[in-house]
Amino acid sequence: MDRREFLESLAGLSALLPGLTLLPLRDAAFAAELHARAQAAPGLRTLTAELDATLSGVADILLPQTDTVGASAVGVNRFIDLLLTEAMLELDRDRFIEGLRAIDADCQASHGAPFGAATRAQQETVVRGLDAHLTGRPPTRAETAALAGKPVSAAHGYALAKQLVLLAYFTSEPVARELINAPIIPGRYDGCVST
Repeated sequence: MDRREFLESLAGLSALLPGLTLLPLRDAAFAAELHARAQAAPGLRTLTAELDATLSGVADILLPQTDTVGASAVGVNRFIDLLLTEAMLELDRDRFIEGLRAIDADCQASHGAPFGAATRAQQETVVRGLDAHLTGRPPTRAETAALAGKPVSAAHGYALAKQLVLLAYFTSEPVARELINAPIIPGRYDGCVST
């Protein structure tokens, strides 16, 4: 699947983003502030090097660098690390991390290496397999609550990671400015102007 097909498959992205029940994200200003703070942070605070390699690998497969900016270039891993550190509830953060570990374990079982150390072809095989388990919509609160207390599967971990990667990518300034052509700060509103 190339980037064009991927973006076309995201036609319902506006419906996906409100479904992110893990975050208190309400507006673009909050996302812009998080992106700025994530880029200014001296390093990762929650993700270990191995978990960062897993998350970055998944992000780069989903949104690779082509003639447009890729996931790594906009720092989706740093944005997600900041969310994990400062905005997520501890339970949600732990389940997200458990999901990344499950992806590593799945890759280790099928290819003999954790996701970050696997070849690109092996990583793509794992992501394709995990993507096949997605229902096309984010899990509801009831579905997420039903999984509480149960181990997080690689498929569920991938679904969470994919949601956050898409959120981080599509709320970044370079993507809004260059790819979507959305104004970062909306223009002036003049409500009562005579014509």
